[in-house]
Amino acid sequence: MHVIASFEHSIYLELAITAVEEAGILKENIYAVPLQERPGKPGMFDSIHGSDGISLFDAGAALATAFTVIGSTYGFVLKGGAILWGLIGAAAGFTIGVIIDILHKKKKGVKHPAPGKKTEVVVLVNCTKEEAKYIQTMFWEHMALGVAVCE
Repeated sequence: MHVIASFEHSIYLELAITAVEEAGILKENIYAVPLQERPGKPGMFDSIHGSDGISLFDAGAALATAFTVIGSTYGFVLKGGAILWGLIGAAAGFTIGVIIDILHKKKKGVKHPAPGKKTEVVVLVNCTKEEAKYIQTMFWEHMALGVAVCE
């Protein structure tokens, strides 16, 4: 049997491995492998195939809405009309919002993955069927992110 668990790189990982060793599992049957971080920086913009959870669209959409309302309102008295000034307001608001988001993200130094999050460690334990249930329970008690039991 194999028990596989994923942990954050923390003291809980050490406590879980120690608990498994105290349960009688030999060190030769416990494998802990840290995952490597992403090499290089991901792109600034998301693709259609994936997103990193950081959006540059939010402030742009909010400011585009606000500037559209303002442009349309004043467009009734300005030359060109409400529709033209609403569209100009939308374009200007969106552009300003995206620029604000880009500057804010650069100033904050947003890193990938989320700030403070380190890579995970995968732990694999070779054991008997009787020991697997106990090891699985130990991993859950020590804050495992996920646990799987394989035959």
